[in-house]
Parts: sequence; structure tokens; C-alpha cells
Amino acid sequence: MVTGANANEGKQVPDVLASLAVTPPPPEGPARSADRRDLPKVRADGGYGNEPTRQRGRDAGHRIVAPSRGQARRPGFGRVRCAVERGHAWLSQFGRIARRFDRCAERYLGWVQLAAAIIFVRHEANGFVR
Repeated sequence: MVTGANANEGKQVPDVLASLAVTPPPPEGPARSADRRDLPKVRADGGYGNEPTRQRGRDAGHRIVAPSRGQARRPGFGRVRCAVERGHAWLSQFGRIARRFDRCAERYLGWVQLAAAIIFVRHEANGFVR
């Protein structure tokens, strides 16, 4: 999902979650009392750490794990931010993506997907992917 630099991240949640390659499985049986911990988790940075955004994620069938703004730091959320920022750092090694030469959103998304595939192949060859 490619948006402008000044777009509100929270408003883009339904579109971002709809564009995920892995969708949550349909329920196997009758629904019991809803528990948000049963939803598939999606890691995000602090821009997604507010209640309206989390509600949009629940409506789309996901649980957003993101640090909340203005709250005392909880243990373990540094690892979430680290995972998101590490993903950005891996993509920024490709100059065309870091500087965004392409104005066309589809072409830019294609370059990002190609870079992600290259990163995956490189790291899998080195035994990095678990």
C-alpha cells in the first residue's frame, strides 16, 4: 500500500490489512465469546498505536501490536519497534527505494516487492531466516 508522505497512517489501516498476502483463516466452528487475543497479530510502529486505529484493525480481523503514545513504556515493545525499523533499514539499502525516484505508486510498489524478494533470498541463502 503506497500513500503520500503526509497521509494519516491510522486511516489507511483497512487498506493496508486488506493488501496483506496472508489472510486470517475462517472460523472452524461456531463463534464463542470474542477474544481479541485470538486475532492474528500485525506489528506496527507508534503511528498505529491509538485506539481508533486498533479498532479499525479489529474490524478487519487483525490485532495491531504497536506502542501506545503517551503511555509508560511496557516491556517488549522495543522489540516490536526494532522489527519494524529493521525492515525499513533493509529496504533502504536499495537507493531507488530510499530516494523514491518513481512517481507512479504501482511502479514504486513493484520495486519494493522486488527488493523484499531479494532480501529474502539473500538472507535465506545465509541461513538467517528462521
